[in-house]
Amino acid sequence: MASLLEVISGLTEAPCGDGVSGGPTIYARMPWTPHADALVLRGAELPDGVLTDSGHRYLLEVNIAIEVIEVWSAWRDGVVPSPEVATLAVIHYAETDAYQPVADADL
Repeated sequence: MASLLEVISGLTEAPCGDGVSGGPTIYARMPWTPHADALVLRGAELPDGVLTDSGHRYLLEVNIAIEVIEVWSAWRDGVVPSPEVATLAVIHYAETDAYQPVADADL
């Protein structure tokens, strides 16, 4: 199984859907860390609730995760985040429903 870090690193390879039906969605085992088991589900694979049969919890839709990384970069003058930093930004958004703020260490 892939780690959340691997899933986030491969986001550009995942089609984002048609904007009407449920697009690809990221699920990961708790606690959410870069090394948590994760998977991307699409269409009929999506569970009815927030948990999959295998115990993975809803994290974010792929298109929102991509947006989170784009905003992280834009707020830091176009810096491209490392895969781990991008994963942490996605986790932050999933937990707080807010983009990761710019810290002095980011500049």
